[in-house]
Amino acid sequence: MNNQYRTDISIIGGGASGLAAAIAAARTGAAVVVLEKLPRVGKKILATGNGRCNLGNLSQDPAHFHGSMDAGPVLEAFPGESAFFRSLGLWVRPDEAGRLYPASGQAASVLDGLRLQCGTLGVREICGFTVAEISPLKDGFLVRCATGSAVHARRVILCAGGAAGPQYGTSGAGPKLAQALGHSVRTLYPALGPVAVAPGRTRALKGLRVHAKVTALRNGMPVASEEGQVQFADGALSGICVFNLATYQPETLSLNLVPWCEDTVSFVTEIARQRSGVALEDMLTGLLPKRVGLALIKSCTNRPLTAMVSALTPEELQTLVTRLTDWQFPTLPGGNWEAAQVTAGGVSGIGPTLESPVVPGLYFAGEVLDVHGSSGGFNLRWAWASGMVAGEQAARGQKR
Repeated sequence: MNNQYRTDISIIGGGASGLAAAIAAARTGAAVVVLEKLPRVGKKILATGNGRCNLGNLSQDPAHFHGSMDAGPVLEAFPGESAFFRSLGLWVRPDEAGRLYPASGQAASVLDGLRLQCGTLGVREICGFTVAEISPLKDGFLVRCATGSAVHARRVILCAGGAAGPQYGTSGAGPKLAQALGHSVRTLYPALGPVAVAPGRTRALKGLRVHAKVTALRNGMPVASEEGQVQFADGALSGICVFNLATYQPETLSLNLVPWCEDTVSFVTEIARQRSGVALEDMLTGLLPKRVGLALIKSCTNRPLTAMVSALTPEELQTLVTRLTDWQFPTLPGGNWEAAQVTAGGVSGIGPTLESPVVPGLYFAGEVLDVHGSSGGFNLRWAWASGMVAGEQAARGQKR
C-alpha cells in the first residue's frame, strides 16, 4: 500500500467483530478499511466449534454474559444470528442443545460469507498491518503501522480482540492500545478453558471423564455451580462445565460425583454392607471409572487396597461420603492462554453506543471489551452484535 491511505472508517482487527462492523458500516455507504496483522482475516473464526463454527445460540438469557459492561442494550439491538447470516446468504441450524451452526457444518462457510459481503460492499482488507499507534487528529485519526505506513480515517473501531488463543494471532494488543488512549482496562485473564490444579492430583486420572456437579469456591464459599462432564488432564480439570466456571477465577473446584444421590450416607453404608467381603480396590466398581474410585479410596484410608471393605471404620466411611460429594481441587494461579477460548476482562466504562467517552470518534467491539459469554456460541453472538452496533454508530458519526 501507499505510505498513507485515507478512508471514512478504519477497523483494527479482521476477526468476527471486525468483519461484522465492516459490513454494518459499509451498508450505510461509508468507505471502510479493515486492518489485520495476519496474512488473512478471520483465522480464529475457522477454529471455533472444532471447525464447525458454533456461531450463536437459541437461548436469549442475559445470564450467559459476564463482565463489568452491561451487554444488554447492544444485544437487544442485534436482530439475531439467523437474520444476520441470512442477510449474507447463509443459513444456520440448531443442534439438540440449541447451539447454532452454519447449515454446511463448516466454519469456512461463515468466513467466506462474511468476506463475500465485504467484497460486495467495497470493504478493503489490508493484511500484514500491525497497528503500533492510534493518534487522534482534528479531522479523525492516524493509525500507524509498525512498518511506517499509516491510514487516515474519520472514525476508528478497535476490534483487536483480547489475549486468548495467541496461536490465532491474538496478543492482548487491543486493550494496550485502548489504555494508551486513556481508557480503563480490567485485568485480562483466560476464560472458557481448563482450570489448572496441582499435577500430582490428576496425573493418574489423565484422560478419564466423570459426570459431576462442579462448584467454584472463593474464600471457602461457593460462587457458582454447573453440572456436566468433567475431564481430568495432567495438571488441570477440563470440560464445558469447568470452562464456564473459570470465569469466576475459583480458588478451589469442588466435585460432587453423585449429584443424583439424595442420601449419600445411606448410599455408602449400603455399598459397605453389600461389599463387606470385597477388596477395597473394588468397593466403588460400577459407580465410577476404576482409577477415579481408587483415588477416592486412597484419599480416605491408609489401608492397603487388598484389605476388605469390612475393615473400614465409621470415620473412614464418613470421609468417603465427603470425598464423593465434595472432592476438592485447589486451583493454581495464572492460566493457559492457548487453551482458553476467550478473554475475560478488557476495556471498561464504555456505553451502549460503544463510542469512547474520552476519545470521540473511537469505537470498540468484540473481545477487547470487558464482556464475555458462556460456552455455547454466546461469545460469537457478542462479536456479531457489538460489531454491528459499533459499525452503524461509527458510520453515523463520520457523517456528522
